[in-house]
Amino acid sequence: MFLIRDGSGREYNKVSIPAAVYDSRDSVLLKIGEREDMLSYFDLVQNKYRKEGFYDIANDISFMELPKEQAEIDKVFQICDYIGKLHAKRLN
Repeated sequence: MFLIRDGSGREYNKVSIPAAVYDSRDSVLLKIGEREDMLSYFDLVQNKYRKEGFYDIANDISFMELPKEQAEIDKVFQICDYIGKLHAKRLN
């Protein structure tokens, strides 16, 4: 089990398969949580943008299953743009 927690240790959630939905162009974390919940949220966000005709924005929304390491999960939740660094690593 992994924790979603802030820098002071406050716990927001517990997950078994951590994942995130984010804007890959701007490296903005939109939501972090359990893999299945994030897949649903990913579809919801993409579909809303597409419904309104914002296909380019919808294409920037990405899903990532996070490393199963508490330190990495903490960095994604606590450090701005860390999700962008992980995204770049996955592309290489």
